[in-house]
Formats: sequence, structure tokens, C-alpha cells
Amino acid sequence: MEMEQQEVRHRHRRSEPEPTAPDVALDQFSSVHEHLHERLCEELVSLEKRVSALRESPSLHSPTIISTYERMIRKKQDFMERWGMDTHCGCR
Repeated sequence: MEMEQQEVRHRHRRSEPEPTAPDVALDQFSSVHEHLHERLCEELVSLEKRVSALRESPSLHSPTIISTYERMIRKKQDFMERWGMDTHCGCR
């Protein structure tokens, strides 16, 4: 009898819809905005250092890699501009 009740409860739990998270506009929170800006700045600095290093020690594939990194830098800067962030990060 107890096993049957557990099985019924278990089946009931599986049929319940999972709660969905409400839509949240993350850009309205300054802490999210600041964290994202900090993270993007770190990534931009890292990419720029990689580009500089590749330019100083060229190899067969350096131009392709540099082009890819520069495209990533532009995309991150474009994103930052759309969010109203300083694209220079104050750390270059």
C-alpha cells in the first residue's frame, strides 16, 4: 500500500509543469552593467595583448589569427557602445 502511494506521488510530481523564470531586463541593474563592463574590459585587454604578441613574432597563420582577434575586439566594442559603456575601459 505504501509503495502504491509513493508511486502515485512520484507520478504527480512529474506531471507538474516546471516553473519558468520571469523575463528580466538585466541591463536595468547597475551591478550587472558594471560586472559586464569589467569582464568585457578584461577580455579586450587580453585580446589586444594577444594581437600585439602576434605582431611581434609573426608566423604563417598570424595574419588570420590577428584578423579574427580584431573582429572579436570590434564586436565587443560595438556591444559596449550599444549598452552605453566606455569602450576604452580606462585601462589601456
